[in-house]
Amino acid sequence: MTQEQLLDYVNHGREIEFRYNGKMYSITYGILEGKHVISFCEFYQDTTEVEVPEDIFTVERNGVTVIQMLESITEDDIWVY
Repeated sequence: MTQEQLLDYVNHGREIEFRYNGKMYSITYGILEGKHVISFCEFYQDTTEVEVPEDIFTVERNGVTVIQMLESITEDDIWVY
């Protein structure tokens, strides 16, 4: 998935689940302290919330950014809802 595709999905409120290095991750949406946020997490782990769609690109887990994860996997490991 490219940055452009990810940004398009996020701007349209599409939820994304993907598998990276044998672990499952998700990008979802919610409201935190009255603000609309984009939430990223490994399933059942701590979340990271951002307010600006482009900020999701630089969220990291174990030294790898979300966009690096998504660019390195195939479409078979990505589910968009």
